[in-house]
Amino acid sequence: MKVAILGAGHGGIAMAGDLTLAGHEVRLAAAANHASNLQLLMAFGGIMVEGVTSSGAPVGFAKPAMMTTDVAAAIKGAEVVMVVVPAFGQEPYMQALIEHGEKGQIVVFNPGKFGTLVFAKMLREAGRFNDFIIGETTSFIFAAKTKGLGHVNIKAAKEELPFAALPAKRTAEALWILTDLYPQLSPSMGVLQTSIDAPGLIIHPISTLMNMSRIEQMGPYRNSHYDITPSVGRIMEAVDQERMEVARLLCRETFSFMDTMQVLYKVKGESAYDIMYQVSAHNVQMAPDSLNHRYVTEDIPYGLATIAAIGRQIGVPVPRIEAMVNVACMANGVDYWSSGRTVEKMGLSGMNGQQMARYALEGTL
Repeated sequence: MKVAILGAGHGGIAMAGDLTLAGHEVRLAAAANHASNLQLLMAFGGIMVEGVTSSGAPVGFAKPAMMTTDVAAAIKGAEVVMVVVPAFGQEPYMQALIEHGEKGQIVVFNPGKFGTLVFAKMLREAGRFNDFIIGETTSFIFAAKTKGLGHVNIKAAKEELPFAALPAKRTAEALWILTDLYPQLSPSMGVLQTSIDAPGLIIHPISTLMNMSRIEQMGPYRNSHYDITPSVGRIMEAVDQERMEVARLLCRETFSFMDTMQVLYKVKGESAYDIMYQVSAHNVQMAPDSLNHRYVTEDIPYGLATIAAIGRQIGVPVPRIEAMVNVACMANGVDYWSSGRTVEKMGLSGMNGQQMARYALEGTL
């Protein structure tokens, strides 16, 4: 299959190497102003994949069919376009797809973090809403990290990964094609669910903010399972309860982040602390180098702050979520309430919970 992968960070490089080794025609592209990793790969000639692959193909050297800073060239003729960048970097690629994307292409945000809703609004304003099948995953397929010139280590692949299209009635149509790339993809109820259920929105910012003193004193340090302690686990559970209250008004089914971790990694436990320490992919990690890390700068303004804004609009109190967002705002001196994904940017302004749910299902305003 012809696949364009937009973004050459840890995730984009891992996905490009993995799908190339699985026999697909991969075009890896990054915008010129974010192409330092890509330029190293171009000099190296490809990607050395270590660890595991999603298909079971042997790891080794992968040479994508194209590695380029010409995003339009990568998109041309692709059947599937995978956008693999942090949420704060998605919109330039959305604009490139509006300008250069071809009718009938499937566009997937890996993961979404409400990106599909933003893209849908942009497509509608550009008169191209019906030209693509658009959707997102709730998390990224791998735990992966680049290491040295041209090397990426894929530590683990998800056992199952929820996906939804917008509108949700096109999810099955998209999965008919996408499961040829990743059989792990399973249908979710809609893009509100894939974004709200993302476990990283609970794990990343809370573990980082609770460890901020150590991070600022030591910088990046080797840790295990995000350095979560039983008390940090209880804070995660308390914040997650509010997230679930918002989800109950928007989604047919509601899952705790612990439920989601059990699906993704096939682990079991009675508490957040127990479950997190059963995920082998998290045995050895590096802590963020500062609070200006995507665990805060992405997962707060494009995650928890977004959920809180939706909650306020549909009448669900979320004081615990608001507390975490406010701590992040104070710690970094940034107004994350206004800098991230607002209901206006997602095209949800003025909608109640039922209207939001219907929009996710049917795609009509």
